[in-house]
Amino acid sequence: MKQAGSVVVAAVLAVMAGGAAQAQEKENTKTNPLSVREINDSDIMMKKTLWRRVDLNEKQNQAMFSKNNQITKYIIDAVKAGVLVAYPNDSVNTPMPVEKFAEKLAVPDQAVALTAEEKAAGFGDEAKTDDGWGNATPKDKKPAAKQPVDDGWGTPTKTAKAQPADDGWGTPAPKKKATAKNAKGKKGAKPAPVVPEPPKVDTTAVAAASPFNSANERLADEYSVLDIKEDWIFDRKRSRLYFDIQTVGIVIPADKNPSGLEQPVAYFKYKDLDKLFRSDPKKFIWYNFQNQAQHKNLADAFDLRLFWGRIYKVSNPKDRDLIGQYGSEREGLMKSYQIEQELMEQEHSLWEY
Repeated sequence: MKQAGSVVVAAVLAVMAGGAAQAQEKENTKTNPLSVREINDSDIMMKKTLWRRVDLNEKQNQAMFSKNNQITKYIIDAVKAGVLVAYPNDSVNTPMPVEKFAEKLAVPDQAVALTAEEKAAGFGDEAKTDDGWGNATPKDKKPAAKQPVDDGWGTPTKTAKAQPADDGWGTPAPKKKATAKNAKGKKGAKPAPVVPEPPKVDTTAVAAASPFNSANERLADEYSVLDIKEDWIFDRKRSRLYFDIQTVGIVIPADKNPSGLEQPVAYFKYKDLDKLFRSDPKKFIWYNFQNQAQHKNLADAFDLRLFWGRIYKVSNPKDRDLIGQYGSEREGLMKSYQIEQELMEQEHSLWEY
């Protein structure tokens, strides 16, 4: 009996220990919520965060930027339809208001603002009038006096009462009495039909419903740069390397901006974009110009890495891009290619680990 009791106690303890171990294992399980295919943090052997700048006008990326099939056009239309949520930066924590997004799409006013010195010199002051010689002509304060009307013989006459009509013999003709139109035997004029006024359109309600104005927006070809943030991950459980895209941003290039600087429009979770692209595989296409029977979906094009983007930033303690770290654009470009080669060699070295 004692042996049976000890066996039961040991079994209970083993079950409790297993349950505790299982509960502890579930608590330690964590994944990245921005990943399309989630990888357990405990399975990640190496990880680096990369930022890439994708120029859609380059030949390798033009399949994503074909006419009427621009990836940026699809993203913007999805935001307008309320299907996609935009964010102001790549942290994608706080959503961007729709009015702010519409403001980003509008073409900026290119009117030149005058400085204080120019305004003091009189430029832009439309109230003053110039006589052509630099002298301002004052406006006449008093109106001109009315001249008497001449009767044709040089004698001024008073301008007041209207003269009666002449019958041709020098005798003024008597005034005709107004006769009623509705006399006996004559039918009166029919009143004009009353046309009801069309209902007025409430423009304020329309503006509040849709803040977008297509007449004042940029063309789809002007959004030709993508800003991609991704994690370079080596999964030791599957023994393979993954490029886990986190966010995708739309950027207006410097040559399309009056200020001469690149202007970020908005950022989006790639998880949301993947869901959008796969919702209609025949619409959101990666244009295959070599074989039009084999167009691919944009989500598959990202998975197959059918694009190229230059690395301009790698995660570092001071959060600087390569140009800021190495002091010049040339050194930053050379370091970008060097990092690309180092990541490739590091991937091959991990197979020997």
